[in-house]
Amino acid sequence: MDFEWWKKTVCYEIYPSSFQDSNGDGIGDIPGITSRLDYLASLGVGCIWVTPVYASPMKDNGYDVADFYKINPLYGTMEDMENLIAEADKRNIKIVMDLVFNHVSEESAWFQESKKSKDNPKSDWFIWRDKPNNWRGIFGGSAWKWCEERKQYYLHTFGDFQPDLNWENPEVRNALYDIANFWIQK
Repeated sequence: MDFEWWKKTVCYEIYPSSFQDSNGDGIGDIPGITSRLDYLASLGVGCIWVTPVYASPMKDNGYDVADFYKINPLYGTMEDMENLIAEADKRNIKIVMDLVFNHVSEESAWFQESKKSKDNPKSDWFIWRDKPNNWRGIFGGSAWKWCEERKQYYLHTFGDFQPDLNWENPEVRNALYDIANFWIQK
């Protein structure tokens, strides 16, 4: 297997919402991407980088992922995604999925469980503190948000609705590796 294909391949980033609408609802979607594969191939594109298409409340254009194993209905279905992958493969176009492994949506099941208490199975899947430091978020303001339910602050490098994952926790790393493997096997 050629692990350095990306060094000699033209990669085209696609933000699905604005790329191609296939059903007339005004929002680009996965079938819309599939419909343009021949055109992309004619341009010499050998890879498409698909920005997040996962289940999300869409507070940050899909970068606030609620579930990495589900496709956002705005964009289609898992069957649509599997069809895109198969059709891209027929044209020798690789697909890079934007996995967003820094944070998740505050609506994710992981965060919902973590914020319940300091001693639940996912209590340390995020970065919690009793007192915040002076870190600033990328979107402005403090990088810490108070969680009344847990009586602690959680770190959010980006939006306060995007709690940062705790990469120091091996369970978190393994869950993210499982997600990556899920998509690699598609």
